[in-house]
Amino acid sequence: MVGAIGSGFAGVSAGFERFDRAAARMARDGAGDGLAGNTVELMRARQDVRANLAVLRAADELTGTILDVFA
Repeated sequence: MVGAIGSGFAGVSAGFERFDRAAARMARDGAGDGLAGNTVELMRARQDVRANLAVLRAADELTGTILDVFA
């Protein structure tokens, strides 16, 4: 359980870092040749964050269920 939570937090952090890097490249390069690639990177970062948030939600629900069983 703790591994899933740690993995989820690490994934969210990595997704935000990916987003920041792509956004910085877009700001630096403007509407140049890399616009499409950077847009794809932004979309991938968003999906990474969403997927890892789903992991955190599932771990939270499972923790709640386990606590209910043992309470």
